[in-house]
Amino acid sequence: MRNIGQDRIRQIRLPLPPIGELGRIVADVERHLSVIQASENVVEANLKRSERLRQAILQRAFQGRLVPQDLTDKPASVLLERIRADRAIRRGR
Repeated sequence: MRNIGQDRIRQIRLPLPPIGELGRIVADVERHLSVIQASENVVEANLKRSERLRQAILQRAFQGRLVPQDLTDKPASVLLERIRADRAIRRGR
């Protein structure tokens, strides 16, 4: 701010709590920081776990083991060929 010089700022008095209270404040802050750190560790571990689960789900899906298989279903190759044939017919119109 233009109207406030360093001399004016040096004159400002900031009240500080007693030493005992400062110690309690520091202890509270440190306790909160340790709780935050523990929470961050849990979040990080869960993120890694979710990535492993995602990979496992994708692997099972591609292996056809995600849901029970119906033996009467046609193989994917037959369905893909039918889709290709349908598209070819539509393009011919």
